[in-house]
Amino acid sequence: MPTAVMVITPLDTLRSSLESLLQQSGYDVCPGIKTIDAFRHALDASETPPKVILFDYWLGSSMTSDFISSLKKQGLAIILMGTKFLGKDVAESTGTQFLEKPFTQIQLLKAIRST
Repeated sequence: MPTAVMVITPLDTLRSSLESLLQQSGYDVCPGIKTIDAFRHALDASETPPKVILFDYWLGSSMTSDFISSLKKQGLAIILMGTKFLGKDVAESTGTQFLEKPFTQIQLLKAIRST
């Protein structure tokens, strides 16, 4: 059974590009969302619960660390996407895998496989 992945980013083009790439690579893709607030509804509505969450630091919420910690407590693997200046410190403080933008398809798939 393929790994189910959900993308959380406010950037529609990034989300759709990542979802297409993941589907082409054989992953189940849960419907992505734009905001943290929509996460619980999307999780409940998903036919296949995600195992991996690609989470964009650009959501820019002060809740980012708390949200990541709550996801990890639920047993979800988190990959935080950001830049070396924005997000890397949050990834380190939460013990979360970090994917620095811009990243390649190979880097993305390697990060998912290593979760």
